[in-house]
Amino acid sequence: MLREIFEKRLLLLVPFYIFSHEKRFVEYERDAEKLGELQERYAQIRSMLEELAESGEISEYVKCTIMDMTDKVPEHIAAKYRAVREGVKAVMGGKVLEYEAKTIKREGMAQGRAEGMAQGKENGIRNTVSILKNLDIPQQTILTKIQEQYHLDPEMSKKYL
Repeated sequence: MLREIFEKRLLLLVPFYIFSHEKRFVEYERDAEKLGELQERYAQIRSMLEELAESGEISEYVKCTIMDMTDKVPEHIAAKYRAVREGVKAVMGGKVLEYEAKTIKREGMAQGRAEGMAQGKENGIRNTVSILKNLDIPQQTILTKIQEQYHLDPEMSKKYL
């Protein structure tokens, strides 16, 4: 089941994987070896999420969100099973590492910069075209100027006129 969740990229279901083990909570609570097997499955989940993040298939933010939710679900469905709750928490979350938070912040800042630069370029082109039109500059001259100044291809520059 876990393999299929990852193969089909149904990562939203990862936090609910614990439901497939709910019938065995009593067993996990009593038997440390069995609990260790459950923890190994959660270590596998963490590892697969980290691989997806490292390959760029998901962002650090998505990885951390899935891990956080995967940590929270057992808090509720395994409320009576301390060892199960703590066992999953020890593998999945506990403390979010500082580098993950920094990576998320860095990704968000880069995305914001890229969007801001694109918007600034867009506004600059529109303002340039508007000013040149108000000065009664011929359209061909305007096209040439914005192509050179903003590194636009001829088709894109025509869209601004």
